[in-house]
Amino acid sequence: MVAALREHLRAGHNVEVELERDDGFSYPLQSADYFELDGTLATIDQRAIAEARGRVLDAGAAAGRYTLALQERGLAVVALDIAPGCVKLMRDRGVVQAHCGDIFALATLGLGRFDTILFGMQGIGIAGSRFGLERLLLSLRPHLQPGAQVLIDSSSPLDDEAWPGGVVEVIARLRYRNLHGEPFPWLYVSEATLREVASLLGYAFDVLERRGGGAREYLARLSPEGSPEGN
Repeated sequence: MVAALREHLRAGHNVEVELERDDGFSYPLQSADYFELDGTLATIDQRAIAEARGRVLDAGAAAGRYTLALQERGLAVVALDIAPGCVKLMRDRGVVQAHCGDIFALATLGLGRFDTILFGMQGIGIAGSRFGLERLLLSLRPHLQPGAQVLIDSSSPLDDEAWPGGVVEVIARLRYRNLHGEPFPWLYVSEATLREVASLLGYAFDVLERRGGGAREYLARLSPEGSPEGN
């Protein structure tokens, strides 16, 4: 993906990256979606940017499209991505605070606490599984200020009956031209399942936006109830 994003930035036009899943599905990703906020999820994106407040962590920031928009709003934003190439690209684009690291190892990065943690572009998928989702949300608690929020967008499985538990867990890989990325686990989680997990871990849950009537894509806010663990 980094090579595609670099090519987009260099050439100034969209390129396609193929996402291949181990369940037989594959579909193209557009590099423009990592730079622009007027794509198919524009309504969700705009609501997420409007709802962000205080000190913000943009988790899995990629090319920094949310970070830059939030910087323009005057917010203090920390962009985090596991790929060094993405971090360099973000800095080249004007992101003030871009850090390389794993969201699962947030405690080791010394980035402090946040009023908003944002998982945009369905980035919560990096949790990989329901267990990974529980582990991730639990690990975020000590890094949230009182009154903080976690903003998550995801999409419900196409067929809930075919995927018991309201989740789709797949192994995916990205392909750009003759470049093949390493396989990685990815998660799609329904509203009902995210609400259930949130409740289990002590988060209040609200759906803020959906993409059109009955659409699968949604934006949720998780608000920790009580004090963050470790306090």
